[in-house]
Amino acid sequence: MSIYHVVAIVLLTHLGVIGAKLLIALYAIDLGATPLQVGLTFALFSILPALFALTAGRWIDRTGVRLPLALGCGGVGGAIALIWAAPGLWALYPMAALIGVSFMIYAVAGQSLVGGLGAPQERTRNFSYYSLGVALAGVIGRASTGVAIDLIGHRGAALCLAIAPLFAFLMVIVLRARMPAAPREDASRPARASARDLWARPALRRALIAAAIIESGNELFALFVPLYGSSLGLSATFIGLLLATYAGASFVVRMVLPQLVRRFGEEGVLCGALAGAAVVGILMISTSVPALLLALAAVFGLTLGCGMPLSMALTYARAPEGRAAEAIGLRQTVNKSIEVTVPVGFGALAGVAGLVPLAIALSLVLAAGAGVIARDARRRRTPGGGR
Repeated sequence: MSIYHVVAIVLLTHLGVIGAKLLIALYAIDLGATPLQVGLTFALFSILPALFALTAGRWIDRTGVRLPLALGCGGVGGAIALIWAAPGLWALYPMAALIGVSFMIYAVAGQSLVGGLGAPQERTRNFSYYSLGVALAGVIGRASTGVAIDLIGHRGAALCLAIAPLFAFLMVIVLRARMPAAPREDASRPARASARDLWARPALRRALIAAAIIESGNELFALFVPLYGSSLGLSATFIGLLLATYAGASFVVRMVLPQLVRRFGEEGVLCGALAGAAVVGILMISTSVPALLLALAAVFGLTLGCGMPLSMALTYARAPEGRAAEAIGLRQTVNKSIEVTVPVGFGALAGVAGLVPLAIALSLVLAAGAGVIARDARRRRTPGGGR
């Protein structure tokens, strides 16, 4: 199985999920949801994954990626289609939860599959291709979702979005014989290995911290744009275009990411990205001009968009032998915990204090993250910092 097959599956599945998150947010707003309720819908994408991602990773380490990948893609497509049958705000909550847990299973299996393809020296390139698929899905999914909502309504758009992950499910079924089989049992591995010893590995812990910070920025931006755009009276099409511009810029920066890392190093790129994104958060709330908002969304994508492939590749590379999917599951647990707490907490903040504090909070989180990455980089360079 080639990386190009995987990228096609990634593109189709992420297209559905990314579009569904925007769809549910805008559908909830249309149904009269408060900022806190919109934040709750975002959080429900992540509550079950936060609880079960580590368990899913251990399961995938034992059984291989074939069945989990099929379950994940099929579950995502089916859950998105069910939004068509969800006429009220409260019905959106279980749909968000079902999409989230299905996507988590797919993501852990998919990233484990990518990490195991080819030689170790090809791993960064393969994860870059994976993230390019994610970014392209973001461009198509967000732009097309906004247009579909304006043309055929929220429920009709849900049926259209479900098609892509269901095609991914069919690809998995057709190609499953080419995927790695379930690994042999390793008798030397402790029967009850704890996730605590994964977190205790300094280099792996740094990768997880980076992932959490990047995820916080992504979630706050994804929450801020629909709320701010709706408050300005922007159409669903334009709000989708804003998020698609961010995704398109992420696609561009990931194409040159290997060159940036060779020149500035992993921590240097991450620090610069987080610092630049922090500035954008303040600038966006300072303007209501659509053209400037598009430009700032592009800059945000150029900065924060480089973080995901770096954190994925580092997590896989620094995991103990035979526990790669478990480490990816731990990364998912950290990220999904962020996705639960950030939308609810900052949605409540926006509901009470308005959107300006939300934009300031976004910038502060990213700026603090730049400091954390810089401090961890200094520790890594000191004797005993460890990998």
